[in-house]
Amino acid sequence: MSRKTQATLVLCLMAIGFISTYSLDSFWGNLINHGFLAAVIGGLADWFAVTALFRKPLGFISYRTEILPRNRERIMDEIVIFIGKDLLNPQYIISNLKNYDMAIMVVEYANKLGGRGKLKFAIRELILQVISTLDTPKIAKSLAVALKSRRKNFNMARFLVQFLCDFLNTPAGDKLLDSLIKLVRTVAPDLIKSEFVTDLIERNVDIIRKEYTKDKSMRELMFDMINLSSDNLTNKLMNLVNDYSDKLLDYDSAERSRLKTLLSNKIELLGKRDGYKLKVAQLEHYFFVKKFDFTDNLTVLIDNFCKNEQNKNDLLAKVDTFIDNAIDDLAQDKAKQQRLNEWFMQKLSDFIQNNSQWVLDYLKGELMKYSQDEFVELVEKRVGDDLQMIRINGSIVGAIAGMGLYVLSFVVERLCGI
Repeated sequence: MSRKTQATLVLCLMAIGFISTYSLDSFWGNLINHGFLAAVIGGLADWFAVTALFRKPLGFISYRTEILPRNRERIMDEIVIFIGKDLLNPQYIISNLKNYDMAIMVVEYANKLGGRGKLKFAIRELILQVISTLDTPKIAKSLAVALKSRRKNFNMARFLVQFLCDFLNTPAGDKLLDSLIKLVRTVAPDLIKSEFVTDLIERNVDIIRKEYTKDKSMRELMFDMINLSSDNLTNKLMNLVNDYSDKLLDYDSAERSRLKTLLSNKIELLGKRDGYKLKVAQLEHYFFVKKFDFTDNLTVLIDNFCKNEQNKNDLLAKVDTFIDNAIDDLAQDKAKQQRLNEWFMQKLSDFIQNNSQWVLDYLKGELMKYSQDEFVELVEKRVGDDLQMIRINGSIVGAIAGMGLYVLSFVVERLCGI
């Protein structure tokens, strides 16, 4: 039997008791009758109050009733504000992230979940795509002219930076950028929907749920309403990746412009690093000391490298070796793990700080999906039993108060001789 049925049954019993004892004229009869009457009044008042929260009492009493449906949007806004300050507070999330060793997670993903092979495959595809889209005659001609005209004072480090920046704004650069974006969009679903990621999301959602709700019904209600299931979160993330990649593929979008600007800034930053300048200086020494005939040989050199299968295989083998060494070195070097963790934390902190409003907007969007009827049904399902206990308690308290008032009036009447 539901609590609502129990409360209604108690109210009916109080009414029957009032009618049954109405004709009694003794002290005890009147005492019980007044108790039943007060119980009926208290039960009816609490029934009206509880019903008015969710709907119109008796179906037509509309003044100051239907409190939840009428205030649905305002309640949703308050829930979003509360959750934003409580569960999804950026500082709270960041403090929890510090408990995770991101570097070890990267190593485990690479060694135990196939991440090493996927990374090799992705970089191989990227290199082959770059090689296949290069306009080697044009590049070779540009390099040959520049090198011949400025052999003695040619600043190769700066030239390479400028060349890469200019290359981003050419059709070939756009094709390369498109290939990179499509590659990321192709690889993203496998990574996002991998068992490792879904398990990670589910474990963390369970931990957050236990720490946040702490068996409090209102927090459990809010947690259920925002729907933080792994399927929902991964689907949202996939939609976000697809939408963002579509914007990046749109040549006229602001997102693509920002991406190209970001890449240009990173290339400029690379050009200021001493390590980069040293490597380029070594290449300059090699070319200038050996006195290559740049005009005659550079085109053939680049073209042969790009079309020679052995060169490609050697390059890909070196890439595989580099990836293996980097992962193995990360697994053993605690200092690198620490630096990687600090880098992850900084990037995640910046991302959370910069996108906290997006998260709140997402939460409000999820909450606003509930119609008025669905919202009322959800709240009533969660807290309805507790509210029905108010009706039962109202009848009990009313009965006690009614009998107490009758005894008080009886004593006063006898003292005053009425």
